[in-house]
This record gives sequence, structure tokens and C-alpha cells, in this order.
Amino acid sequence: MKIFFRLSYVTIFASLLLLASCTNDDALVTDKQAVTKNANNSKTARSATVSNRIKKVLIIGIDGCRGDALLVANTPNVHALLLNAVYSFDALTESPTWSGNGWSTMLSGVTHLKHGVTDNSFSNPNFGTYPSFLKRLETYNSALKTMSIVHWLPINTYIVDGIDVEKTLATDLEVKNEVITALSSDNPDALFMHFDDVDHAGHSYGFSMNVPQYKSALETTDGYIGEILTALKNRPNYADEDWLVIIAPDHGGIVTGSTGSHGGSSYQERNIFTIFHNKNFTSNKIEKPVDTTTPITGKFANFNANSVYASTNNSLYNFGTSSFTVECRVKTSTYSSDPSLVSNKNWASGKNRGFVISANTGGKWKVNIGDTQNRVDISGGTITDSKWHHLSLVVDRSSKLVKTYQDGAFVGQAAIVDSFGSLTSGLPLAIGQDGTLTYPANVNGNIAEVRVWNKALPEASIRNYTCSSITPSNPDYSNLIGYWKGDNGSGNSFIDSSSKQVNITFLTTPTWTTSSTTLKCGTTTGVVPKMVDIAYSSLQWLNVPINSGWLLDGRSWLPAVN
Repeated sequence: MKIFFRLSYVTIFASLLLLASCTNDDALVTDKQAVTKNANNSKTARSATVSNRIKKVLIIGIDGCRGDALLVANTPNVHALLLNAVYSFDALTESPTWSGNGWSTMLSGVTHLKHGVTDNSFSNPNFGTYPSFLKRLETYNSALKTMSIVHWLPINTYIVDGIDVEKTLATDLEVKNEVITALSSDNPDALFMHFDDVDHAGHSYGFSMNVPQYKSALETTDGYIGEILTALKNRPNYADEDWLVIIAPDHGGIVTGSTGSHGGSSYQERNIFTIFHNKNFTSNKIEKPVDTTTPITGKFANFNANSVYASTNNSLYNFGTSSFTVECRVKTSTYSSDPSLVSNKNWASGKNRGFVISANTGGKWKVNIGDTQNRVDISGGTITDSKWHHLSLVVDRSSKLVKTYQDGAFVGQAAIVDSFGSLTSGLPLAIGQDGTLTYPANVNGNIAEVRVWNKALPEASIRNYTCSSITPSNPDYSNLIGYWKGDNGSGNSFIDSSSKQVNITFLTTPTWTTSSTTLKCGTTTGVVPKMVDIAYSSLQWLNVPINSGWLLDGRSWLPAVN
């Protein structure tokens, strides 16, 4: 159940859609399930493209559908589409992975940093500036028939407006039947539809290919999709039409005990699939780049007690309102609570001034910044696998963004409000503790390769040096103001390898243990589809000129076909 609260750009098609004028009945019919503009006899006159086919789009949204489960379930109708599709099961949605964020991002083509929706409360949306692509279609050409037929009410209540037909139904079965009616008896140019039962099963039993109830919901939904595709192909003018069929979910999910959840930023929650199908497409599977690993060997300090930490009061590490980057590596298998890895703040409250990279509940990690009145938090992935993980926090005051990376890969970002003040806490910079040096939790593992920069590093710099040491040849070396490799193997201090030479002394002499495990390295090439690409690709397919002023965040994955 729901809780409310650029690959190069594809050549844009040379042909333009010529649309005849037609009458339009603006009468509104409203009941508790539907808000519909009665247009049964309007928008039926269409001129064919030079290829003698009329471009149309059908988007099938499957709430909470994990791609790995879809692949192993008995889902022949979706599988058949892959024979003529550009598709990926390595696509990504934005975090936090609430449905409000997911569907808003898919339909508007921008992230939550623009549309303003981060959860299911829709408390501060910005769809006036960043409307759904369906509304953009209507604005571009009101003769186009636009429809939204969904199970989840907030889609039509908050995200979609200003289109011809909005219908919200009580069950997936009713949604399927209504879409079949629309395809059989009406003449949609762009139809978005939404199924919800897969998400219901995920919440009730767990989002996993190993959960029978979840797989069963997927198989039922695939049957509905088969009926919808049959109705589409049985349209009287189907031979003169050129349909782009897109299938995608809003998020993935995880298993939590005997149930399931989503809303975080783990890969299992952010990983989605996207299928762009057209009968003239050649099958093209887009896969994520293969990550490489490197062995990390050496003797590292063991942060196995609260009194084992290293700190310095150097004012270099109080950043005020300036941009900065902090990186570190961690290797752990277990810990309790949310111990600090690198910090200069009192971690008792996220609103306290300063920053922290910390471990987090559930074996994961997070970052936080605060100024006493505001805070920004971003959660990362799992780190308790006894392997090294490279964690990065980037605070960019120019773009007003906080960004995080794990093992060189982008994790998430969040906006810094205009009123966000100074981060200067006046507390020490600490490794293995917070700025008070008394936080009652420790990571019980190794911390190394701590790097502090007085600039917001670009993604390429973080990715390219995830598995490499920093040397004076690094293009950002002049901005490196602290670099503690932590591999000296003995002694009572962390040696600073930056030009600042700020060595950090431990309160208690640590034990030093040998490590010979691996670190995943970020890759420098490869792009996978993202949620924001769906609106962009749909607009392009319908030959709508995409205005740069719309500030869309997506790109097109569509091949040039005639």
C-alpha cells in the first residue's frame, strides 16, 4: 500500500505531423473516480506523416515492479516486446524512491529538484513550471487527444492536469478494461496508464523474485498487458498508426522481514527497467558498464572502540558557506547505531552546524549537513560486506546541491535552500568520531584514504580517482587540503599526504590490521536510461519541438526509423 504524506542525441524525425482542425466539446463530466473531457467525437481527423503513419504513444506504468522479477516470472507479453525494443533492465530512478517522486519524474521529465515532489504528500509541487508531458502536448497542439487512466489517485490529482481525459479506477482490472475501451472506441494520441497491484504485493509480501505472491501479481499484470496490446493491434486504423509503447515502473523495492518497502536510495530500490517498443525497432539492450575492482592491501587502523579516533582543530576544515568535498574509504562488517566516519559537527542532531559522513542503520551509510535551522540528508548503499567502499560527499554552494557517490558511482543529490547558512561548527575535524569526540558509537572496522578538498569536485574527478591515490599530478591537487591515507601500518597518528601536512594524532593508540580485500572502482564510460528520459522520448516521438527553456533533464533513446 502507499503512504501519503546523452549516447548521442537521436536524429529528430524529419516529417512534421499535419493535424486537421476539429471541434472540441469542453463539457466536463465529474464523479468520484473520473474527471473527463467529453471528446468522443473530437480530434479524430488526422493527416498522416510522410511515412503514412500517425505517431502515437502508450505508456504502461507498473508500480513497484522489479525488473529481475519480471524477467524470471511467466510474463510472455512483456518478453515479446523486447524483440522490437530499445530496453534496459539497468535503468535508474531518482531517490528518494517514493511513488510521488517516481511518477512526477517520469511524467514531467525533470527530477525532484525541479518538480519539488520528494514523497507521497505532494506538499510543495512545482508542476506549474514543470508540467507533465501530456499537458505540454496539449499546449503544443490542442487537437491531440491526451489521456491518463490510473489506479493511484494522486497521479491525476496532483501530477496530471489540463488534458482531455483523466480517469482514476479502483482496481487494476478496471484500469485494464478502461484502457481497452479507450483504444477500441476512442482515438488517443498519448495515453498514460498505471497499474498498482504489483506494488501492493511488494508491500504485503516483499519486493523479490523469490516471493510467490509478488511474482503472481506480475504475471496477472502481464496478462492485462497482453489484452491491451491485442486491443491496440485490433484498432481499425492500426496499419496507418505508428505506436511507441513504453513500459516502466516508478521504483523497485526490498524485502523487510515478511513484508517489503521502498523509499530509500539503495540500488534495489532505484533500479528500474525501461522498454521503448515499436514494431520497426531493432532489439537493442542497454546494459550498465561492468565495474572493475582493485585489491587493497596494507595495514590499517582498527576503529573498534569509541576512544579510537583521530582529530584536529585546524580551521582549514570549517567551511562556512564555501563549497567542499570529503571522501573516505571504509571496511566493516558490523556496527550499531549510526557512528561517524568523518565529521566536524555534533552528530546528536542533524541540524547542528557542520557535516558528517556516517554509517547508518541497516548496514548502509549516509551524509548530513546542517546550519542549526536547516539540514540535508542523503542515504547511501550497503557497506557491511567486509569489503572496502569509497564514500564521497560533495557540497556545491554555487549550484546549491549536495551530492553523494559510492565507489565512484552517483548515489543521489538534494537541494540546499537559499537560506542555508554557515557550516562552521568550531569543532574539530574527526576521523572515527563526530566533532564532540564523545559520540557513543563506533564503526568497528577500518577507515582510510580520507580526502578533504576546498572545492566541489566534479563527478569525473571522483570516479577517476576512486581506486587511485592522489598525487601532485591530480588536476585538482591545489584544492586538496587534507589527505590521510591511513596505511602507515603502525603508530599513533594519521600522516597527511597533502601539501598542508596536518598530521592527526589518535587519542588512543589503535591496533593496525592487515587488509587484502577489494574495492569496486567506478567506470568512466557508459550511460543507462533514467526515469527522466521517458517524457523526453515521448515528446520527441510525437514530433514536438523540445524547448530548451523547459529545462528537461532527460534525453532520447529512440532510434531513427521511418
